[in-house]
Amino acid sequence: MPKRPLSKRLQRLLNAQRSSRKRRRPASRRESTTVMEYQGLPVKVRRQKRRSLMMRRTYHAIEVFIPHWLHKDHNDVRAFIEEGLAKLDDLPPLPQREEITTPDELRAMVREWAVRMGVQPKRITLRAMTRKWGSCSSRDNVTLNTALCYVPRRLAEYVIVHELAHLIELNHGPKFKALMDAYLPDWREREKEINTYPV
Repeated sequence: MPKRPLSKRLQRLLNAQRSSRKRRRPASRRESTTVMEYQGLPVKVRRQKRRSLMMRRTYHAIEVFIPHWLHKDHNDVRAFIEEGLAKLDDLPPLPQREEITTPDELRAMVREWAVRMGVQPKRITLRAMTRKWGSCSSRDNVTLNTALCYVPRRLAEYVIVHELAHLIELNHGPKFKALMDAYLPDWREREKEINTYPV
C-alpha cells in the first residue's frame, strides 16, 4: 500500500515541534475518524506516533495512518488519500475468505495452550477487530479477532500463544520473547507471515 514521506514544510514543522519542550499533543493518539467512503468501505484516518503517512486496505475499511500532530483535513493528508485511492483502483480485489478454523476450534486451541503454558484466562472473547489480531487485558481476559478463522491454523496458533504469554509477561521484553522461544520456537517467522494478511 502507498507510503510517502512528509513534505519539506511539514518536516520543518515536525522538527520545530520536537525542539519545543512545551509542545502540546492531542489527548488521544488513537482516534479514528471516517472521512469518506470508497466502494462501500469507510476510509478511516488514524493518528499514531509515526513520522510518515501510510494507507492499508482491510476487509472492514481503508485505513490511513498519520502522525499524531497532523490534522486529518491537512492538504497533504487529503492529497495522500486521493493518490492512494487512485492506486487502489489498479489492485485486484481482496480474495474471498474461506473459514479454516471455526470459533469453537479457536476457543479449544486457547484452552489447550493454556494448560500447556500453565495459565488460566478468565474470559475468552472472539469479536471483529479492525487493527489487531488479539489482545490480553491486565485482568487476564483474552480477546481474539474473528479474522483468525480465515488464516492458516498455525498463524492463529501463534496469536493464541502470543496472547497467553501476556498472562505471564505483559510487555514484549526479553522475558516475553524467552517464553515465546520456549513454547513456539518459530514464532518470529509466523509473526512475519500473519502480518502479510489483512485484518
